[in-house]
Amino acid sequence: MFKIIPILFLIAIVATMQIVATTPISYAQVTDSSNYPAPECVICVPGWIKNNAGWWADGTIDDKSFVSGIQWLVSNEIIEVPSTTITETANSEIPDWIKNTAGWWANGIISDDDFVNSIQYLIKTGIMVVPQAEKPVAEKSTIPTNADPNILKKIEQAKYDVTQCKDAGSAGEIYLCESKPQKLIDILERAVVADRYAVGSMIFYYKPTTVEVTPEGNSLLTINLIVHNTSNENQSMFCTGPAACNFTVNDGKKSYIYSSNDITAGRAVVKPDTFLTVQFFFGPAMAKQYDSFEYDPSKEYFLNINESYGNYDLPLKLTLKQ
Repeated sequence: MFKIIPILFLIAIVATMQIVATTPISYAQVTDSSNYPAPECVICVPGWIKNNAGWWADGTIDDKSFVSGIQWLVSNEIIEVPSTTITETANSEIPDWIKNTAGWWANGIISDDDFVNSIQYLIKTGIMVVPQAEKPVAEKSTIPTNADPNILKKIEQAKYDVTQCKDAGSAGEIYLCESKPQKLIDILERAVVADRYAVGSMIFYYKPTTVEVTPEGNSLLTINLIVHNTSNENQSMFCTGPAACNFTVNDGKKSYIYSSNDITAGRAVVKPDTFLTVQFFFGPAMAKQYDSFEYDPSKEYFLNINESYGNYDLPLKLTLKQ
């Protein structure tokens, strides 16, 4: 809802807003502000908002499009307004004097600071009503405090790489650009919360999992591993077939071979300082001469790793899926 105030009085308010305000309402630095780039402005507004203001002032775009731009400023805290002062909808026409102010700003007559402070004043006093964008609730971080700082650094770098894809071109090109660093982020975020086991120059990341027992009595176990090669040479994981696989499950007395895995061509190559995901499935035997995996909650199970770079019995810490 808009309040009716004499036009000359409102123009005077806008013109004197910078003098009246003893301190800025908010602070933000956005380096693509066209006429007042940081650090010349205290509150810097993205150039596309200025374009919107100019188009709105000359009638190229409607009120709704301009208000959407102001909503962006509010939701990104460039304009800071208490939520209690913002209502849900705005049905009245925006006064012409506000368009004049937007036009002055778009043409460089007033600064970003003047424009932001004037809009902030108009919203707080109820002259302009802007829908408040709902902010997503931040998820509680699951990254442990003792997480490997090297992995955390790689996650931050990958996130930065994703942000650099915004100018890659078309939507398809942006998607392709983002895919590789986003996949790495997913892998690293899983690794940072998993248990870490060093096998020579290879680091195996594993998070304890569950075993499902079907109504028919079959035990189903899926082991997901993340492997990091810390050496300067290519390393490999070999599993060329049931009789020649360097990874088996053992309960201390009996060994079980895999039912399936995603190591293609029997060899997974891990390049230096790269992370690779590998999955093994243990369950019904793939041939009669082999034993099907059987889960006994009273036993401890290990993944036996027997590679050229090292041998290790990785504790699986299995529990029964409820």
